[in-house]
Amino acid sequence: MILATLRMSVRPERRGDLLETIRGMLEPARVERGCLSYCLYEDIEDRNTFILIEKWKTQNDLESHLLTDNQRQILALMDFLSKQPELQFNTVSRTAGIELIEAVIKAGNKGTGGEECR
Repeated sequence: MILATLRMSVRPERRGDLLETIRGMLEPARVERGCLSYCLYEDIEDRNTFILIEKWKTQNDLESHLLTDNQRQILALMDFLSKQPELQFNTVSRTAGIELIEAVIKAGNKGTGGEECR
């Protein structure tokens, strides 16, 4: 899985423009091949900071997405921002859920002995 994270700080007077643009991008991206998730989140401590989190099944799916007209709208968003955005692409090889928390609690101070605790 490929996880793309884009953190954006928008100029207050352009907040509405950013939201309108991204709202129009959500559904088209979500129906693309390999899209597992495509969501926008607002920072609860700064209403002008947003994080767009995309999850893609494969690197090829992400690359196909990056070439779409829909995704190219991201470039238009740069005019709305108050500073350079932060962008990261991460390849995730393993995920865990609540079972990780349960294993850590069960193991107590000894740790679980597995990589999931490191």
